[in-house]
Amino acid sequence: MNSKPKTIPNVVREKIKELEEKNDIKLSTLQKVFSSIEGPVVTILDVLYGDINLFILDQHMEKADEDIAEKLQINVGDEVDLREVILHKHGRPLVYGLSYIPKDRCSNTVIEKLLKEDQTTGRIILEHEIETITKVNDIYLEKPSAKILNLFHANEDMLVREYILIHKKNVVIWSKEVYPISYFKE
Repeated sequence: MNSKPKTIPNVVREKIKELEEKNDIKLSTLQKVFSSIEGPVVTILDVLYGDINLFILDQHMEKADEDIAEKLQINVGDEVDLREVILHKHGRPLVYGLSYIPKDRCSNTVIEKLLKEDQTTGRIILEHEIETITKVNDIYLEKPSAKILNLFHANEDMLVREYILIHKKNVVIWSKEVYPISYFKE
């Protein structure tokens, strides 16, 4: 070997390290995997726990406000599908998910499936063979909102991952996944 070994840069690893240092915590290996995977956590949950159930809490079309427009890189007023779900196993909540999907960046078939079927967005993308790139935007802790507190019955910090899925240089999904910091400790 003629060169010295170099550390491979990894933005997500640095975000996790920063989160741990800032909050004086140590994430488990599984929490680190969930924070860094390219795509939704449902695939790993399914492998670990068997069939995972999806319950759609809310889903409707709405006009993008400034915040949503910025997340999706669309215009204020564009139509988006808002989707709130909870993944659970035997009635135990595992992960809460919130997604925004710009209507104009999806085929009518995909929008119909999103609105009519109890499938995860990840599985719909896979079924339609839509090639995407995942970019993790942020990993952080937050206090539970009233809705999250009610879903998990856990008054503790929540581990949050925000990410986007990009198709042909356009954001096609902005997503946020949330679960209690005490979950998935191995």
